Amino acid sequence: MKLTTHIIRQVSAFLFVVLTLWSVLFYLVMLDEITDEVDDAIDLYAESVITRYLAGKELPDTDNGTNNSFHIRKVSDEYARIHPHLSYTDETLYIEAKQEEEPARVMKTIFRSADGGMMELTVITPTIEKKDLMESIAYWILGLYVTVVLTIIVVNAWVISRSMRPLYRLLGWLDRYNVNEQTEPVDNPTKVTEFQTLNEAVNRFSQRNHELFEQQKRFIGDASHELQTPIAICQNRLEMLCDTDLAEEQMGEVIKTLQTLEHMSELNRSLLLLSKIDNRQYLDTVPVDMAALVQQAQVEYRRMASEHKVDVAIRAEGHPVWPMNPALAKALVHNLYRNALVHNLKEGGELHIYIGIEDITFSNTGAPTSLDKAHIFDRFYKAGGREGSTGLGLAIVKAICHTSGLAVEYDFVEGKHRFKVGVL
Repeated sequence: MKLTTHIIRQVSAFLFVVLTLWSVLFYLVMLDEITDEVDDAIDLYAESVITRYLAGKELPDTDNGTNNSFHIRKVSDEYARIHPHLSYTDETLYIEAKQEEEPARVMKTIFRSADGGMMELTVITPTIEKKDLMESIAYWILGLYVTVVLTIIVVNAWVISRSMRPLYRLLGWLDRYNVNEQTEPVDNPTKVTEFQTLNEAVNRFSQRNHELFEQQKRFIGDASHELQTPIAICQNRLEMLCDTDLAEEQMGEVIKTLQTLEHMSELNRSLLLLSKIDNRQYLDTVPVDMAALVQQAQVEYRRMASEHKVDVAIRAEGHPVWPMNPALAKALVHNLYRNALVHNLKEGGELHIYIGIEDITFSNTGAPTSLDKAHIFDRFYKAGGREGSTGLGLAIVKAICHTSGLAVEYDFVEGKHRFKVGVL
């Protein structure tokens, strides 16, 4: 949800509550004021009737065809004692002349006549229809609410859109920001102090982030290179030692040490590749012929397949060409190929490679049960602890797919472990 929409929704909800409370309060205040005015009029009318009655003068006509009337009756002392001497009530009376019911305000007062008897005067005067008043107020409040909300929406949208331009420019800059490149500072002129502070903070952050990234990249590259050099020296010395006259047991230990060093070298290269992928150092893309890479990998891994006694078969029904970095494309195919060969645990295993129109599938024999789908692409995950595996091959495959806009899926189908790679 955009910030403008969020603000307008919050303001509209607030206005709805405020206007509703205001309309209820307005209705109660208006009703109280009208009732007070009517009661004052009734009091004056009742006072006039009582004065005339006590003076023995002619009383006003009570049969005037409306509900504005009065009547006087004699009551007992007991009635006068238990009833209030002045009361006001709202009633609905039937008017014969109009043949309909209308609301009325009724006042009853008890007074003593000239002969000492107790008299009750009832005065009836027309009043407003509360239901009609409530409906009228509701209609006006609804109209007022719609008008106010529409006005606020238009004004807020205009004001917010103008005020938020620096924020939108900053968001656009952040969207284009790449830590792997030296980015120009934010060019976002504004008079708003908060946005000025935010621009300065973003510039400091981007510069510091780029410096840290460059330091990390140099450290990883230097560390990998420095590790690779002594490993290569150790390998050369051990190979030279193999040419000397060693006992069989000593030769076996030297060979195991060479294998360990080779494993360390492979692990070092894999970690360096993963680091470069994570740091987005392979951004250049070109159309890559994936079928040709698979054919090339078959030639390069022919000896390894022979050593593992794995029968490799390629079936091509398409010719996928994917836009990606050439180095990553080669690493993707080689890691899938190597993974399928290394994890063929039994002699006479099979590796079937299917090249479709938009996908490539590697299916190989291996463990008799499915691998853990939740962790198979995790770094250093080794199913069954296969010797010679770094535990990074499938992690590299996953990282390459994520960077290149591809998807990789794992399934265990008909006794084969299947890895399918395709365009998202």
